[in-house]
Amino acid sequence: MPDPATPTSADHPRVITLDIDLIRPGTTQARTDFDARALDELAASIAESGVISPVVVSGDTESGYRLLAGERRWRAAQRAGLTCLPAIIRNDLSEDEAVVLGLIENLQRESLGVMDTAQGLARLCERFGLTHDSVAQRIGKSRVYVTNYLRLRQLAPPVQQLIADGALQLGHAKILAGLPAVRQIALARKSVARQLSVRALERAARREDPPPAPAPATDHGMTELETRLGEHVGNAVRIIYEPDRRRGELRISFHDLDEFDGLLERLGYRPD
Repeated sequence: MPDPATPTSADHPRVITLDIDLIRPGTTQARTDFDARALDELAASIAESGVISPVVVSGDTESGYRLLAGERRWRAAQRAGLTCLPAIIRNDLSEDEAVVLGLIENLQRESLGVMDTAQGLARLCERFGLTHDSVAQRIGKSRVYVTNYLRLRQLAPPVQQLIADGALQLGHAKILAGLPAVRQIALARKSVARQLSVRALERAARREDPPPAPAPATDHGMTELETRLGEHVGNAVRIIYEPDRRRGELRISFHDLDEFDGLLERLGYRPD
């Protein structure tokens, strides 16, 4: 670890060592939940091998330093009993740029929870007035990734909490997001109680939808095909098949134009 430094205003990013007591949490952190067990595991690793990646802060020794990225490492280092922490000082960033930096770091590490990711992306859209495409470019992800996560904000608060607690996964959330709130909650609780897989939840949601037409005596494998196609394209799929006429329809559901554009992208369609 480099020798401790006491800079007053560092405008050029460089790694220094800071007294851990001078660092405070920032107000732009994307993460809202810190799992105690995971922090203990990281603390044990830090006690053994030290902090590999520096945290990112702004400020100076007189007023203290504010975390822009790396709060989880800072918390774990405190648990590990460290007194100093490697840090990069970024006094060159605006408040908006600090929000982007913190979110990008967490997304690149894939260390945020599902709902924290959704809320963080929403803050980027709202603060900068960005489209899904623009947000995707800023964070280095696909437009489909951004759209799918932003849809999760349509979930009822009790369902969001189940996802934040880890009782439901992202795949479950995608299925529930397009349903009315009452159905979301009922299906979410059923999924948790019965430990339904994503595919089982999709079948349960489909069973509770009113059928568009009388079901044939045999589905000729269409139910299974619906499930597989739905998983492939990332949207609910319904096949209406007339076996006696050997024809039918393929319907793919979407909830807004951004989701529709993402669907076309996954299907390989590129407008001229």
